[in-house]
Amino acid sequence: MTLLQLQYFRNLAHTLHYTRTAERLHISQPSLSYAISELEKELGAKLFQKDKHKVELTAYGQQFLPYVEKALILLDEGHDALKQMSGEARQTVRLGYFHSISASVIPALVEGFYAQESSSGIRFQFTEAPSRDIFSRIQSGDLDLGFSFHRGDWAQSVGVMRQPLYLAVPFGHRLAGEHAVTFLEFASEPQVMLEPASDLRTRLDQIFSQRGVVPTIAFEVRECNAALQYVGLKFGVAVLPYVPSMESEKVVVLPISDDGKEFSRIVNLTYSKERILSPAAILVRDYILGNFALEGSVNFDNI
Repeated sequence: MTLLQLQYFRNLAHTLHYTRTAERLHISQPSLSYAISELEKELGAKLFQKDKHKVELTAYGQQFLPYVEKALILLDEGHDALKQMSGEARQTVRLGYFHSISASVIPALVEGFYAQESSSGIRFQFTEAPSRDIFSRIQSGDLDLGFSFHRGDWAQSVGVMRQPLYLAVPFGHRLAGEHAVTFLEFASEPQVMLEPASDLRTRLDQIFSQRGVVPTIAFEVRECNAALQYVGLKFGVAVLPYVPSMESEKVVVLPISDDGKEFSRIVNLTYSKERILSPAAILVRDYILGNFALEGSVNFDNI
């Protein structure tokens, strides 16, 4: 089998569409079909099942795909290693983060990193997305490093920040004059919550369940700024990390404390254990861990 056959197989396995795959690879559809057919002959197994309406991976194709992915990743890493030896290594680090740390962590990180003489030749390519998306993009190789709340067997995740969580209430709310609130003081209030796919929503659902409380959900929203707008309109309260839009005359933000413990969650720096980081990414990783890594922090899960 050839390298091109494996590349064609991987692309077709992802798109499951011969015409789109051929266009992406800048080859004709008959050439793609021939390459896949020859690969199937050599393997002695059908990799794709076709009918008039769709293309699907067979059980053999599903079994074969992870091995092809790993082989091509290793070849890419070997290519990068040779570039590093020749002094042509990529000096761009692809770093992902989510919105609520964009104003607090990222500027300080970048300023401190570039204060080092060894950092002058390195550039960042930033991606802002929800934590779950950042985590997935690190796994797929689209990002070198990222900040996330998620964990997995393939990932190396190190806590680098304890992010406090606050209760946002409308101005004039019965709790607005308090210095801090406990969970039970606001559990019965209508809640403005992030959508179920978010990490914060998952964790809040767990906390409500642990306390035997069924929350009244007034609205579900996709991001923190939208939640604050609904709070300002007096539709409910919301548990959120700090974001700049909290500085509003319509909203009062209160610390949350239970049993003397601050409500917070741990932000991890995450990278893949299955890929070799470039020297530039290693330099960024080591700077972050050397200056931000936490020890003995109270995790949101334990509250």
